[in-house]
Amino acid sequence: MISSISKTLNIQLKRDYEEICQLLIKKEYVFDELPRNREAINEEGEAFSLANPIQGILKYHGFSDLKQQISFFPSISLNNESLYTISYLRFDKELKNDIVFLNGTSADRITFQKVKGSLENIRNFSGINTKALLISRNFFPSKEEGKGLGTSASGSAALGLAATSILYDNIPEFINNRRLLSIFSRYLSGSGCRSSSGGFSLWLSHPTIDPLDSFAIQLNREEHQDFIDNISFLTIPIKSELKTAQAHNVSLKSPFFEAWLSKRKELIFKFIDALDSHDLSKIGDLAEYDTLCLHAITMTAPNNENIIAWDPDTLKVILEVRELRKSGFEVYFSIDTGPSLVLITNKSQAESIKKAIKPVIPQHEIIEGKLGGPSKLLNSNSPKVKLIKTDMEGFKE
Repeated sequence: MISSISKTLNIQLKRDYEEICQLLIKKEYVFDELPRNREAINEEGEAFSLANPIQGILKYHGFSDLKQQISFFPSISLNNESLYTISYLRFDKELKNDIVFLNGTSADRITFQKVKGSLENIRNFSGINTKALLISRNFFPSKEEGKGLGTSASGSAALGLAATSILYDNIPEFINNRRLLSIFSRYLSGSGCRSSSGGFSLWLSHPTIDPLDSFAIQLNREEHQDFIDNISFLTIPIKSELKTAQAHNVSLKSPFFEAWLSKRKELIFKFIDALDSHDLSKIGDLAEYDTLCLHAITMTAPNNENIIAWDPDTLKVILEVRELRKSGFEVYFSIDTGPSLVLITNKSQAESIKKAIKPVIPQHEIIEGKLGGPSKLLNSNSPKVKLIKTDMEGFKE
C-alpha cells in the first residue's frame, strides 16, 4: 500500500466513496454480489474476446495499491467504439511459463511482468496454477497509432473476460457477473474495469478499499439511449513515446494532487446529473476541465520529473475547438496520458467540425465513432478473430 496522501484526505475519500454508492443505490443501480464459490471449474481452455478502449471524462492518476491496481479515487470514462483490442487466451497445463505475444511480437520485459501479475491475481482468486498463453492485438482505423487512447484498458478488459469464460465455463453466475468481470479486468490496467463495463462507466475506488469492492459499473441505461445515439466522438491519434506509468508516478509529487482528489465526489455528482438531464455541454465541460486538471498535475511535478504530454498539434486542436464553440458548435476535447485527443460532439455537427479541424492538423486523421459497449466474447469462426490469425500462426511456442 502506498501512503502518499494525508490521513484527513484518506478519511474524506472513503466517505466520498460511501456517498457515491448511496446516490447510485438511490437511483436504483445494481451492484452484483460476487459468487460465493470462487474455485475455478476449468483449469484449462481457450477463448477469444474483444474490448473497446476508454477515454477519460473524470480521469485518474496514481495507485494506492499497484499490485491490485487500486486508484486513489473514483473515475468516469467512455468506451470508444472506434478502436478495439482482440485477444486470444489459453490456459494450458503443458505450458511451463506464461507467454505473452502483443501486436505481433513477444512482449517486452515490463509488459510481460504486468501481464504475468494480472494472471497471478486471477489464478489466486480462482485457485489454479495453470500457466497461460496470451496473444493480443490493438486495431486502429488509421495509419497512426496514437498515444493516450486507452488501449491498455481494452487489453486488460479482453484478458479479464477471456479468463472468466475459460475458468468458469461460461456459467451465467460468473460470465454475467459484471462485478467479477470488472475486477478481473482491473488487474492488468486499472482502467480495464471501465472498459469491461462499457458505455459511460464509473470505477469505484478509494485508498483503503477492499480490492474486491473496487469495480466499475455502467452509468448509461435504457432511458439514456436516445441521448447517447446523438453523440459522436472524433478521435485524433498522435504518436508519443511517453509511458503511462511515468505519469502515474510523478502525479503524486504535484502540489495540486490532493486538491484534485478532494473535488472528485462533487464532479461525479455533476456528471450523473448531466447524464440524467441529457446535457452534452455539461458532460463536455467536465471532460475539458478534468483534462486540464490531469495535465496540470503532471506538469507540476518537480522540474526533473514533470511531464508535458502534449504535442504542438494537440494545442492547435484545443484552440480550434474553443474557436468553434464561439461560433456555436457544441464540441469539447478530452486528452488522457498523451498528445492524442477525443472530441465530444453531437452527430449533426460532427462532419462540419471535422472539416474545420482537418486544415489545422492535415497530417493527422480524424476518426468518427460512437459510444462502445462492454467487452464481449468472440466465436472462433468470427470475422474479427480472423484478424489475429496471422499473429497466432506466426507465434512459435
